[in-house]
Amino acid sequence: MKNISEFKKGDQIRIMCIECGQCLKRRLTELGIFSGSNLEIVKNDSFNPVLIKIFDSKIALGRGEARKIYGEKV
Repeated sequence: MKNISEFKKGDQIRIMCIECGQCLKRRLTELGIFSGSNLEIVKNDSFNPVLIKIFDSKIALGRGEARKIYGEKV
C-alpha cells in the first residue's frame, strides 16, 4: 500500500484508507474519494499537483493531500 503521489500516470488505484482530519476527509468524500473507490492517475510529475480521474471527473490534489490517501494498484 502506497500513497497516491507515488503511483505513475495511467495507474488504476483502489483507495484503501485516508489518513487526514475531518475537514479534508469530508471534502474528499464529497468528491467521491473514499475507501473502496477506484481512481486513475492522469498526471503525476514529482512537483505539481496530482491529477486524478474519478467518476468521469478530473480532480487536482495537492501533494500534501495526495500523501494522505493510500491505495493499491488494481
